[in-house]
Amino acid sequence: GGAAPPDMSLLAKARGVTRGFPQFVFDIFTQYAQGGPDYIHSLLTGYDEQPPAGMEIPEGTHYNPYFIAGVSLKMPNPLSDDQVTYDDGSPQTVDQYSRDVSAFLMWAAEPHLEARKKTGFRVLVFLLLFGALVYLTKRKVWAGVAH
Repeated sequence: GGAAPPDMSLLAKARGVTRGFPQFVFDIFTQYAQGGPDYIHSLLTGYDEQPPAGMEIPEGTHYNPYFIAGVSLKMPNPLSDDQVTYDDGSPQTVDQYSRDVSAFLMWAAEPHLEARKKTGFRVLVFLLLFGALVYLTKRKVWAGVAH
């Protein structure tokens, strides 16, 4: 009874939730860009909430207050506690599972993000050093010229 599932590798980027004023201004300075993973985490953990009194949920659907496109969706709760055992002792909860799924989907959407950030940092360091050398060379060349 539904459509084909979406490409999950781009879900984290595609579901970036816009945050109104003034949050988007602060996001520029804090480099917050996790709206997609936050949405996925909320969606996966929001199944346990009950609908408000008087709200009718169509049969065969499941209420989720965080679902942007409506009040319910056909996908049942995909996660439950104690499904996965972690070797490092992390909690085996829906919250932890949804954080892991969200982080993985963000990585799948941007697998080369860390390499690009490292390259960008190296370029900025190079430009700072190159700019300093150009400035010092300019001072040396023009030092003997009367202004």
